[in-house]
Amino acid sequence: MRHWNRVVAAATGLAAATAGAQAVYRCGNSYGSQPCEGGTAIAAPHVPSRQEGAQAASAAKVDAQRAQALEQARLVREKNAPKAIVMGPKQAASAKAKPAPPLRKPETFKAAGPAPAKKP
Repeated sequence: MRHWNRVVAAATGLAAATAGAQAVYRCGNSYGSQPCEGGTAIAAPHVPSRQEGAQAASAAKVDAQRAQALEQARLVREKNAPKAIVMGPKQAASAKAKPAPPLRKPETFKAAGPAPAKKP
């Protein structure tokens, strides 16, 4: 009787393993599990197992924690960053700036047409 239980368990496991790998057929612009005239068999998409799903969820949780730590570090750096960067030499407070030169009167502009053509 024990031998029969092992056979049934093995058959059930084998059937469950092959059930996920069904063929998918493309018939024009539609997809189905039944072959059609002129249809082509394509690879079925991979369905992740529970273990793969748990690993992906764990990896996503670790990534979220790392992202949160990086954001906190960025916020600290931005808070401690200098408010402005001064480029060039500093002028002493006691030094007086030279006054700007007076504006000159603009020259007048006269428009002229092209010179007349010379006769040969």
